[in-house]
Amino acid sequence: MAVYVVALFIPPYWTYLSMQDPVREAALTAVTARDGEAAAREGLLRKTRDLGLRLDDENIEIVREGQELVVRVTWVAPVDLPRYRYNLQFQVEQRISVR
Repeated sequence: MAVYVVALFIPPYWTYLSMQDPVREAALTAVTARDGEAAAREGLLRKTRDLGLRLDDENIEIVREGQELVVRVTWVAPVDLPRYRYNLQFQVEQRISVR
């Protein structure tokens, strides 16, 4: 039973780890591309679909905080346990210095 429960948590955490590079790439795109923020959002949404993660624009935040551009992606991944649904909340954030 314990192995079964642990196995249910592996896919959401694997997706979380897999999101690190796309968020970093989106931050670099937002800083360097001519139409940076729009291109970063579009590329990030495309990569999340490839990972099987269904995100909307509301899940992606691109803001400037002082001298940094911050790309923050948040989502909830439900894990159906026997007789209980557990919601894992994830956030991936990447900061790039803007000068």
